[in-house]
Amino acid sequence: MSEKALELPGPEASSDSKSEQQLIKSYLRKVDLHLLPLSFALYFLSVIDRNNIGNAKAAGMDKQLGLHGEQFNWVISAFFFTYIFCEVPSNILLKRFGARIWLPFIAVCWSLLVACLAAAKSYGSLIAVRVLMGVFEAGYVPGFIYLTSFWYTKKQQAPRIALFFSAGVFAGIWAGPLAARLQSLDGELLGYQYIFIIEASMTVAVAILMALVFQNYPSTARFLTEKERTAALEMLEADRALSPTADYSTHQVLRALSDWT
Repeated sequence: MSEKALELPGPEASSDSKSEQQLIKSYLRKVDLHLLPLSFALYFLSVIDRNNIGNAKAAGMDKQLGLHGEQFNWVISAFFFTYIFCEVPSNILLKRFGARIWLPFIAVCWSLLVACLAAAKSYGSLIAVRVLMGVFEAGYVPGFIYLTSFWYTKKQQAPRIALFFSAGVFAGIWAGPLAARLQSLDGELLGYQYIFIIEASMTVAVAILMALVFQNYPSTARFLTEKERTAALEMLEADRALSPTADYSTHQVLRALSDWT
């Protein structure tokens, strides 16, 4: 056996490995702080925004607008007519405009539509607004998952996506008490109108913060040092994470849609 084969890594190699691990830990800590709290908060609010129609009914909206029969059920279902078809187109636009612009944009759009529910005067106007809400809200969940693929390895993504989805559980817990408090406000508006307007305002506030804080890719993130950026890009490249410079093609989209496995 040659002397070269018996050669072991020296203390410098071990030191470099520890330094790289520290850089990755620092990178993940910074990315988590910049992406996860606002993403969690916005998903929490998105679940409240899409479901507050039920709390509005409990506050008397259906009687105020003269809904009868199955009309309220159709108002609820109208949201999903567009929601299920707009996820992929939304991600294509996210790729084009970047998460920093696109995710806050769709959040502001759907929250303004929620506020418009407070001004609805008929069954038809409720249906129209809910259909448009589905168009914009459809892109948020797949957009967040797509965004994380640029920042994390596949192994790192899993616990963060699980944490993200837990926001929906918390929204289910707090939606009722929040709506009960809002509908009891004294003022010129009806109780259900306060629910729509104030909850929509909360979403707009979080969306604005997201636009100020979010960065699109590790390669351009201002909150990273050069050493952290280099270590992160090497880690992501090794994991074959999606590249922000990858070209989009229609063939890729059609191939993904045709894969039923």
